[in-house]
Amino acid sequence: MKVTVEDVSTVKKKLHIQVLPDAIAIERKKALADVAKKAKIPGFRPGKAPKNVVERHYATEIDSEVMNKLISDSYLQALKESDLSPVDMPNITNISPLETNAPLNFTAVVEVRPKIDLGSYEGVEVQESPVTATDDELSQTIERLREMYANLAPVEGQALDKGHTAIIDFEGFQDGKSIEGAKAQDHHLAIGEGTLIPGFEEQIAGMNKGETREISVTFPEDYNNKDLAGKDAKFTVTLKEIKKKVLPELNDEFAKDIGNHATVDELKTRIKEDIEIRKKNEQSSAQREELLGKLVDAHTFDVPQGMVDRELTAMARHQLTRMARQGIDVQKAFDMAKFKQEHLDLAVKRVKGTLILDLIADKEKIEVSDAEVNAAMAAMARSAGKKLEEVKQYYASQEGGMDNLRASLVEEKTLSLLLSKAKKV
Repeated sequence: MKVTVEDVSTVKKKLHIQVLPDAIAIERKKALADVAKKAKIPGFRPGKAPKNVVERHYATEIDSEVMNKLISDSYLQALKESDLSPVDMPNITNISPLETNAPLNFTAVVEVRPKIDLGSYEGVEVQESPVTATDDELSQTIERLREMYANLAPVEGQALDKGHTAIIDFEGFQDGKSIEGAKAQDHHLAIGEGTLIPGFEEQIAGMNKGETREISVTFPEDYNNKDLAGKDAKFTVTLKEIKKKVLPELNDEFAKDIGNHATVDELKTRIKEDIEIRKKNEQSSAQREELLGKLVDAHTFDVPQGMVDRELTAMARHQLTRMARQGIDVQKAFDMAKFKQEHLDLAVKRVKGTLILDLIADKEKIEVSDAEVNAAMAAMARSAGKKLEEVKQYYASQEGGMDNLRASLVEEKTLSLLLSKAKKV
């Protein structure tokens, strides 16, 4: 076999591969023997036909098998001889026909990891500030907790107003016909939060308990039901009850109810600790981004387009999933081409960061054990409220799922090492 490598770019190589006639003859002999064992030819028992007869009847099949085997084997051998590690499948072209006593020629274009001249990665400066919970943050958190544990108490002798919760029955109509899905009984509506169609709350404000009112609204242009988007409708609303939030008193009894804390002071201490842990995690995440960004800026090299394309696809998939969870019509609201164009620079930076971290991980001999992988999946299971086996099955079902998980854990471990050696300023 003969191989020559042409540099298309620093990350793209064109391999010109030639398989010699002797190697082709050996492979053809093997293929003929394999086909002969199962050949069914009229006049001969299965597997007993002479090889020249088999070759005539199965010439196309034999040629195809020989061609596929030669290309696959010689391509892998060429990579080994040329010391190349492709990051994607090759683009095989210019395949010559199989002819007697003639070599097989073809080209394989592959993208490879760039050669990175790794600079210093220890002592990178990252911003760090003292992490404390302020009095305002403590107060706001306590108020949110009181809101969460608030009770709804009946309001008597007052008209419906902002801050009240209305218990209503309602039904929507369009052109005199009931709108499917626009009917509810005993619906709790917090006035002032804007959870229903624009104009709905404003038109029922001032109603009294037991009152029925007809209101007119216009569905928003971006309403998720396309048949209603931008259309006018009427709603009949009956106010059954008016309630308001009654916040619990901030006392030791309240502290016990929301976490078995003995006193309010103990509750405040726990909240303060939680705020500081959250802030430390946020600062650590920001430091990782800052550190990796500085490493990327300090190294100049080309990146394989295939890796960038895969990163863009992964980013788009994540965005689509998030939009779908929010109930957004992704077919109408998401422009794939525009998204990829707008996020190209970010994708390139992410790929560069991955390549640099991989190189550092190799140099520092950073590995992730099976126990660490299992621990990571167990943490995911707890966070998602799923069983560990479900998470394992998910990764096992994804192409390269476990390898990708292990790679991400290696990256995280590498970043943690770099952060421990960073200079905090």
